[in-house]
Amino acid sequence: YVAPGVRPAVSITGRDSDGWLDLRVTDNGIGIPAGQREEVFENFHRAANRGYHGTGLGLAICRRIVERHGGTITAEEGPNGIGTAFVLKLPVAPPPRLHLHVAAPASQPG
Repeated sequence: YVAPGVRPAVSITGRDSDGWLDLRVTDNGIGIPAGQREEVFENFHRAANRGYHGTGLGLAICRRIVERHGGTITAEEGPNGIGTAFVLKLPVAPPPRLHLHVAAPASQPG
């Protein structure tokens, strides 16, 4: 969400750090108040309720995706106090997969 009359801008940077991919996604939006930077990752929480539409699910879904890949995501104040910086840390190697064994149904007498 950006203030009226502001052209949206997003920057994505990343680096490999000892087997982890550190990503930083910054914007020039209205920002997230310090006291709500963790809450915005909860279902249906919206930091901006006036004049901005949304369900409050987007960041909750992002967190679930990142965590299922073995990583973390947090929100910080953006550069120079403008907007928000989302900081993601993801393993370079994928997390081990869960292997399920499904038994075949027992044969029925014929």
